[in-house]
Amino acid sequence: MKALAREEGFEIPSSRAQRNNNPGNLNFSKWMVPLGAVLETTPSGEIPRFAKFPTPESGYDAMRELLLNHYLGLTIHAALLKWAPPSDNNNTSSYEANVCKWTGLLPETVITGDIIT
Repeated sequence: MKALAREEGFEIPSSRAQRNNNPGNLNFSKWMVPLGAVLETTPSGEIPRFAKFPTPESGYDAMRELLLNHYLGLTIHAALLKWAPPSDNNNTSSYEANVCKWTGLLPETVITGDIIT
């Protein structure tokens, strides 16, 4: 999860991920409300779509819940195509290369609960 957060810019001061305590840059969804999430407020020019969490820990909790419920059994490659699809203007191949380099995992590694936690 730390590699996903790093790729999403969570370590960069004042990044959107950091402003929102949302290390995965997760789009807001109603299932996140029990974790304290609200729809972000954005500076002029940005369209609100991401969740804003009360703490980084609750943002990580949401990432963990999403990964455990929707990504188990996928390969890293398939998961990142879903997580950061090219259709959202992501450079998914670069994203995959970075996550694999930082974790030591291969694109064909299957995601298990041990990898997520």
